[in-house]
Amino acid sequence: MTNSDQLLSETTPSSPNLLPFGAGAMIFVLLFVGGSLVGGELGNFMTASGNAIPFAILALLAYMGGSRLNWAWFATALWLLLMIAVTGLVTMGLSIAALSGGLSDATVGALPLTDADWLRIAVIAFSSMAAVGVSVILLVTPVRRFLARWLPLEPTSFVHTIALVTVVVMSLLTTIPLLVLGSPPLLALVDLLSGSAVDENMQLRVTIYGLIWTVPATLLAVGLGLTRDLRAALVRLGLVRPTIRQVAAAVVIALLLVAAVQLLSGGIEQLWGWMGWPTTDDEAFGELLAFAINPLGALVIGITAGLGEELAVRGVLQPRLGILLSNLFFVSLHALQYNWDALLIVFIVGLACGFVRRATNTTTAAVVHGVYNFTLVMLAINW
Repeated sequence: MTNSDQLLSETTPSSPNLLPFGAGAMIFVLLFVGGSLVGGELGNFMTASGNAIPFAILALLAYMGGSRLNWAWFATALWLLLMIAVTGLVTMGLSIAALSGGLSDATVGALPLTDADWLRIAVIAFSSMAAVGVSVILLVTPVRRFLARWLPLEPTSFVHTIALVTVVVMSLLTTIPLLVLGSPPLLALVDLLSGSAVDENMQLRVTIYGLIWTVPATLLAVGLGLTRDLRAALVRLGLVRPTIRQVAAAVVIALLLVAAVQLLSGGIEQLWGWMGWPTTDDEAFGELLAFAINPLGALVIGITAGLGEELAVRGVLQPRLGILLSNLFFVSLHALQYNWDALLIVFIVGLACGFVRRATNTTTAAVVHGVYNFTLVMLAINW
C-alpha cells in the first residue's frame, strides 16, 4: 500500500482517545445553550452550526462503531433516525407553509388548506416514509456489494454504509416536496421571508458563520482524531495548496461555465416553455438572495458556497460515493429553492466541479465554484 493509499483508507484505532471529543461536545452544548438563552451574535453563530455539526457527529459515531457491534452502532442508528425525523419535519413544515401562504401577502397559515392540498401533504408524508424504506435496503451487504461495482466504497465498511444511507435518504427527503408540489417551497414563502425585516449584514455574517462550522465539521467527517491526523485528513479532503496553474485553470473553467450556463439557460427556458413545465421564479429567487446582491455579498457567497459545499460534497463524499451520487446529493441541497430547470444547471456545474476534483483537488474545485458564484452575483448586480 502506498503512502497515498494509507492516507485515504480508514483504520479505526484499537483504543482512540475520546477525551478531546467529550470535552468538545460539552463546550459546544454549553455555547449552544448559552447562545439560545442570550441570543444576539452568539445565538446566530451557534444556530449556523445546524447545517454541519449533525453530520459531523454522525460521522464520528460511525467511526467509533468500527468493525464490531458496540454501543456506537446503536448511537449512530439513533442519531441518524433523529436527523431523518428532523429533516422530514422541516420539509413537511415548509411544504405546508407553502401551500398555506403561497406568494400571497397573507401570513402563513391564514389561507385554509383545500382537500387537494391535504392530499399533497399526505403524498409527501407517504413518499418520505417510502424514502426511508428504500434507504434501509442499503443496509443489506449484498446490495452494497452490487453498488460497489460502480461506487468507490467498501461494502463492508460501517462508515461507508452510514454515508451511503445518509446521502440517499437526505437527497430523497429534500427533493420530494418539489416533486409533489411542482415548485420549490422556499420560493413560495419568499414574501414572508423577505418581509421579516432581517438585517442584510446579519445574513451575510450568518453565511460566514456557516462556513466557519463547515470546515472543522468536514475534517471530523473524515476521521480527524480517530483514524487520521490533521495532515492525513486534509489530504483525504483534498484541501491542499493548489499550484498557480491549477488556480489559473480553475478561473478559466469557472468563466467558461458562466458563459455556457448563459447559453444553456436560454435553450432550457425554450424547452421548458414548449413542454409547459414550470420554471424557477427568478424574481422570487432574487428576493430570497437580495441580501447578497452586492459586491460584498458576491464575495461572501463565492467563498462560503464555493469552499463549504465543495468540502462537503467533493471533499468528503465524492472519494467514497463517486461523482454522480455525490453530485445528485449536491443538487438535492438546492431542491427547496430551485425548480427543475435551475437544478439541471446546478447538476452540470456540480459535474464539472466533480471532474475538476478528480483531476486535481478539492481546493481547485472550490476555486471553480467560488469564481462561478461570484461572477453570477456580479452579473445580477449589473442587470
